[in-house]
Amino acid sequence: MSRARDPLHSHPAPATAPAGTALSRSGAAWLTAAGIVLIAFNLRLAISSSSALLEQVRAQLGFGPLVASLVPTLPTLCFAAVGSTSAMLARRVGTEPAVFLALGALCAGLALRGVPHTGALLAGTLLGAAGLAVCNVLLPAVVKAHFPAHVALLTGVYTTTMALGSAVAAAAAVPAADLLGRPSLGLAVWGVPALLALVLWSLRPDSWRAPARRAEGGADSAWRVGRTRFGLLVTAFFALQSLSSYAVIGWLPTILTDHGMSPDRAGLMLGVALVVGVPSTFALLPLTRTGPRLRLAFVVLGASLTAGYLGLLCAPLAVPTLWAVLTGIGLGAFPLVLAIIGGSGHSPQETAALSTFAQSAGYLLASAGPLGLGLARSATGSWALPLLTLLVLAALQLLVGLALTGRRAR
Repeated sequence: MSRARDPLHSHPAPATAPAGTALSRSGAAWLTAAGIVLIAFNLRLAISSSSALLEQVRAQLGFGPLVASLVPTLPTLCFAAVGSTSAMLARRVGTEPAVFLALGALCAGLALRGVPHTGALLAGTLLGAAGLAVCNVLLPAVVKAHFPAHVALLTGVYTTTMALGSAVAAAAAVPAADLLGRPSLGLAVWGVPALLALVLWSLRPDSWRAPARRAEGGADSAWRVGRTRFGLLVTAFFALQSLSSYAVIGWLPTILTDHGMSPDRAGLMLGVALVVGVPSTFALLPLTRTGPRLRLAFVVLGASLTAGYLGLLCAPLAVPTLWAVLTGIGLGAFPLVLAIIGGSGHSPQETAALSTFAQSAGYLLASAGPLGLGLARSATGSWALPLLTLLVLAALQLLVGLALTGRRAR
């Protein structure tokens, strides 16, 4: 009898396994893949929707510039703090149950944001970001564990879906809030796709009762993997691209509205910047297979990001769609570094360790971006200094990317 091959899972079913067992394994693999994609769709919804609605929510709740700067900063701080504990949580309860718990926290946080109170907005942002942090860190390990032969493909699919979800939320947040009658409800409505992801993930056989797995290398494995030259370069690159991404997601609509653009069109420009990541992700991911091609990808991304920032600095309303497209292409570094993390290590545990270190340390460094840029805007009354800072950081990101692709990187 020939072996029954699972089209998604890398391991064929044993020849002696009953047909029903093979079918159940195939079904579980498809369910896992669908769950990964739906979770990815939710990974940036909360952040891009709050960015598009920030000025309307601020007018509704009446908070000042400090809280306005905190709203886009709290997610990256939470990603750093909670992300550092994700591997420990996975060891205690299992990776898949940890993702289940994280989705529950995301749903609760998004619902809390619907309460028209500044404290509820901040608390809901923290709770939802905590759920996102765990999913951010553990999804590469889930892909590595369940689909080791298809890491690049699944990474491309879920990062593309993540970009698509972020773009949809950015473009639809203002119209949704107008339809519902309150900006706070426009924030809470994005809990619906999160709830769908929670339900789908709960249908998997090991989503809430998987045994805890012991991580190879012990509790300090993340530090051990992260302090290598390769780990430090990955972390530095992750930090710089995250800072740019969350600066754009957090402030692009405000930059444009400050120059006279309407809020709904400014949200649409953010959607354009984010949706560009959908085709560019699949165009760039094949370049991760060789060092020279990856180097070329980093150069293209760096040049595009620089051009987009220059356009926003010098003539923000001249051709804003072009600036949004160029900036969006430049933000395509995220799937590349995620694919590098997902393809590294000799086991899912080592992958999770590098993911934990790079994301927790990277997001901690990146959190200075949205907060610092917002405070600089408030202090100077202009976006010139924040955009000049982003230009310098884009150049630094390119240099780190070139070092990451060098022969001595690993």
